[in-house]
Amino acid sequence: MQSVYYNNLGVNRRTYDAALQCFQNRGKSFPVAGSLQATELVAEVLNDHPEIFYVGQEFKIMSSLMRRDILPCYLYSHAETVQLKSQLDLAAETIIGNSINDHQSDYDKVRSLHDYLKSNLEYDTAAASSRTPNERNIAQAHNIVGALLNNKCVCEGFAKAFKFLCDKIGLECWVVSGKGSSSIGAGPHAWNIVRINGYYHHVDVTWDNQFSDSSAMPNYGYMNLSDDEIAKDHTWNRKNYPVCSDSPYNYFRVNNALLDSKAQLESMLYNSIQMEEEIIMFRVVRGSILEREINGCLPDSVQRAANRCKHVALSTFRYGGVPEQLTFFIQAEYAYK
Repeated sequence: MQSVYYNNLGVNRRTYDAALQCFQNRGKSFPVAGSLQATELVAEVLNDHPEIFYVGQEFKIMSSLMRRDILPCYLYSHAETVQLKSQLDLAAETIIGNSINDHQSDYDKVRSLHDYLKSNLEYDTAAASSRTPNERNIAQAHNIVGALLNNKCVCEGFAKAFKFLCDKIGLECWVVSGKGSSSIGAGPHAWNIVRINGYYHHVDVTWDNQFSDSSAMPNYGYMNLSDDEIAKDHTWNRKNYPVCSDSPYNYFRVNNALLDSKAQLESMLYNSIQMEEEIIMFRVVRGSILEREINGCLPDSVQRAANRCKHVALSTFRYGGVPEQLTFFIQAEYAYK
């Protein structure tokens, strides 16, 4: 399936096709139409095809009065590329075999792949700050080699690995190139859009990885968001990607854990404690009364909910989360009354 970016190119699609054919055949160059931004074109081709991991981040441009040609940089020899491709296919087969089955819904498959990458990959801070993008060790952090073979990458590696795995199991998925912003700063960022039962959702595995207390702790703050929800700290060229108008498969909506009042919170906590859930996760509705109350009421609400349970008691619990995302978790241990 072609990307929105590709469809928007119109007559310039032949330039995209020429770039793709060049990369696939390890060609020496391809021509670029004068009106196209070469950097964006190359990035979108590589985003749409994460299996082309052997092309570097930087390239040369040869210009004359009549034409412009792009000369790609290949990170590996042909023999190395063949070997790495075999290793990547095996890694993907193992991940999918351990995480995915035919009885899962598309939502479950997205969650399983999200959980694997969130818990098993380490963010590569050295590569993120490097100014030598085509140095092999740095380049690998930006592609599926770093993500799936080294288990260490930057956001681009997370996003390309997620798409690579989604492609393998037939889920429609795109890599989004944009910017992210936080209280610390702002900069280039990559994440995904995935289609679940006809609805497009944003998935940012990198930020769920980065905002987690530990690799073992689940985090779904950025899994399956709408355009409006993720736009609070992400920006992107919307014309290049599918519209995510709603988020029916947001983790907290699916699990009835999107809360706007203290009564809702304590009811959800009571039901979860009755079920002896070891990790209880929820999100507070932005702008709700609970948003103003949550920081002061959470420990007491947990205790009141536990006191209502006739047969189960909390022996210990701790709570945490990402307050700026209004997502929280309670990790509980139980005893019997």
